[in-house]
Amino acid sequence: MTHTLLALLIPGFGLCLGTGCTREALIDPPVSGELAEVSFFASALTRADNTGPLEKDAQVRVYVYHNKTGVTTPMVDPKDYKANTAGDALEAVAPPVTTSVATESGTGDEATGTAEATAMFLPSGSFNFYAVSTNRTPPESSPDMTLITVPTFDTTANDGKPFMNQNSQGTDGTKGVATGLKNGIDYLHARQENQQISFGTASQSVALNFQHVTTQVRLTIKFSATACAASDEAASNFANAKVFIQQTDVANAYMRLADGMLRFANNTETEAVTCGTDAGNLVQDQMLQMTVAKETGSNPLGAVPANQVATCCMMPLKAVTSQDMWIKVVIEGLKVGNESSATTHTYTGKLNASNGWLAGKSNRYTLTLSGTEIAFSGVSVTDWGEGGSGGEVGNLVDNSASTVGTN
Repeated sequence: MTHTLLALLIPGFGLCLGTGCTREALIDPPVSGELAEVSFFASALTRADNTGPLEKDAQVRVYVYHNKTGVTTPMVDPKDYKANTAGDALEAVAPPVTTSVATESGTGDEATGTAEATAMFLPSGSFNFYAVSTNRTPPESSPDMTLITVPTFDTTANDGKPFMNQNSQGTDGTKGVATGLKNGIDYLHARQENQQISFGTASQSVALNFQHVTTQVRLTIKFSATACAASDEAASNFANAKVFIQQTDVANAYMRLADGMLRFANNTETEAVTCGTDAGNLVQDQMLQMTVAKETGSNPLGAVPANQVATCCMMPLKAVTSQDMWIKVVIEGLKVGNESSATTHTYTGKLNASNGWLAGKSNRYTLTLSGTEIAFSGVSVTDWGEGGSGGEVGNLVDNSASTVGTN
């Protein structure tokens, strides 16, 4: 049985007064001795640009279980954190609270606020830690919280470890998993099992080595002297392209808390969502918009804009022979070949995905624009890093200039 003790009853409470934190004391009898303050840090390079661990202010939820036979529930309610500026340490987040406010009519209106942020304190023993993040910095205005909020997991456990669900459509139901997952989110998972806290320990740091559990698609767009901006100045202020990609099916998707694996009923990959049968009738609303930014280290050269990189995360795609995935690239202010002025060019093409897009992998393609020659490179599949070459893609169409090119 888990007990929460009042801070005033905990020995050594004076240590916390100096820092202004609140103790969240957890005792699973029979345990004695001073409680250890538990903190968390991240070390894996999981930022989009591969320069740091977590994105700034990324939300993280931590689950802790007593590593003990017969334990079926967490040691404490799941606890929310956010990444610090560097992304390598977690800061406790104050939980929301709802209170009833009396009105003149005598009815109560609900008011939402926040409680005080609390540190995590645990006794000596062996513990299993699990953490999930959406790895996204909240936007400054009008945030879409569905892309930021960490999904809610069923916390059922067996012997101190989350239930290992094999098929959410079968007898396992939703035990040990989160549902309602979306494409476009970089879900991260970390686990640290058999973590020992020794008797008399005052503080304990727990490493959370986050791993990507979705698949990433990355498209690098390269311009040239015959596919460029109208002027040097225009190249320096060149707008980012808008890129849309055929997405994978999220129906029946769930993530296991035990290991972070994404599953679809009893499968580990899913199918593509139909968005059209040819370049002229693609349904953009059924496609996933990718995030586009200037490529790090790339700069304009005269009228040639800097390279751009489009990325997105989605549910893993199963392998199918001769499987292609549609992509649509809209570029404003582009002057191609002998055109007298810059216009908007819309390119549609297919990315070869015969080998599937697997969890934890980055599937990289390059779109090269050069006059009337338009080509996609082969795919490079890596562990979210640099890698070698792969298969062919093609059937690329410039719907604006009626130019066709294949690789």
